[in-house]
Amino acid sequence: MQFAVPSQFRSHAIPHSLPSRLRAAACCGAMMALMPLALHAADNLVTIDPTMIATLQLRAEQAAPRDQMQLFADLADKISLLATKQIADGDDEHAQATLKQLEACTAQMEITMKLDSKGLKKAEMLLHTTNRRLKDLVRGASGDMKPVVQSALKRLDQAQTSLLSAVFAK
Repeated sequence: MQFAVPSQFRSHAIPHSLPSRLRAAACCGAMMALMPLALHAADNLVTIDPTMIATLQLRAEQAAPRDQMQLFADLADKISLLATKQIADGDDEHAQATLKQLEACTAQMEITMKLDSKGLKKAEMLLHTTNRRLKDLVRGASGDMKPVVQSALKRLDQAQTSLLSAVFAK
């Protein structure tokens, strides 16, 4: 049994002249290429809420000094995601408190950076992503929220600069 393929889709169809195992391999290859996109979309579905932030903060504070830097960088990233969501929802009051928490987290990162930390480069890459998110948030924030976001961004910039210095000092 053979199905007719409309002419508009023929250029995208896998040629029937290929052996069936090559057609299957081509389909599997296409699915494998799209897998990271699906996984990234699944990461964005994780709900970030204040209780999750509190749990991450407790874990970072109780971690071994070598692991704290990476955990605080992850915490800063999650806090920025929560602040972005709160601002998008119009919850400016909670967003201000969340951004103050981000500033405190970046201050804690600078303290732990002086300890024997591992994963400085991974932490720097995560802070770079967080920095870009906050810059986008500054552009889209309302007049009342803009100074608070700029303050958190300035503090994050300071921590990122210190982290870069530590990365290149090693």
